[in-house]
Parts: sequence; C-alpha cells; structure tokens
Amino acid sequence: MRLAKLGRHSKPEIQMSSLIDVVFLLLLFYAVTTQFVSNQRLKLKLPEAKTSQAVGRNEAQKMPVVTVAKDGSIWIDGRRVSDADLERTLKTALANRPKKAIVLKGDRGADYGIVVHVLDVARSIGATSIQMSTVKPQKAPE
Repeated sequence: MRLAKLGRHSKPEIQMSSLIDVVFLLLLFYAVTTQFVSNQRLKLKLPEAKTSQAVGRNEAQKMPVVTVAKDGSIWIDGRRVSDADLERTLKTALANRPKKAIVLKGDRGADYGIVVHVLDVARSIGATSIQMSTVKPQKAPE
C-alpha cells in the first residue's frame, strides 16, 4: 500500500467548528449549574417608604449588605451566616473600609428581635452608619 506524501506547501488546518461547539457547551453548562443568590431567591419583601433612595454601588461606595430573611436567616453579601459567626463575619466585612457603614435589608415579615440584634452587633463592632433598605411604594393605576 502506498501512502501519499504531503507536499512542502500544505499547511495544517484547525477545525474551528468543533472548538466553538465545545466552548458553547461549557458556557451553557456553567450558566445552567450556577446558582444566583438574590432577593428573588430569598423572596425578600422590603418595607415601603415614600422617601426611599437608591444607594451608590460603585466600588468606592460599596458597603456590606446584611439581609434578614423572613425565616430569620442572616445573610452578609449573599452568603448565609450563623448567629454565632455574625460578629466575626461583619467585623471582617468592615475591616478594610474607611467608611464603617452597612446596608441592612430586613424582610417586612422578619422577626423584629433579629433585626434589632443585627443592629446591636453592627454598632458594637464599630459600624458608624447603618442604612435601612426600603422600596418605593408602587403607584396605584389611575
């Protein structure tokens, strides 16, 4: 059996369609398996306030967000925190920030005692500003 010899001028080729398929499948797999922690996942219903304002969220103004869910669970920047670790985790979150401020999001159905406990812990570790998060009431249809 005789094999054909490759000429000196033939160039190797890379099949891009297979590479694109593999990259697309990896991207699709990543998107489907990633869990997004958000207010929708926590099903948080913030209290309404007519004077509610948006908080600056650029890197210079970014503050740790402490969330108290309806079931009493406490979350700091999207990670669930036990009551025993609350003080240590909040201290770590405020450690390198020149402005010792936090944003507190409490579900309107959350236990008031837990919200007050989070406020107390934040003040005891040196938080100088605690912003309560609310939403503007929706306008009634006319």
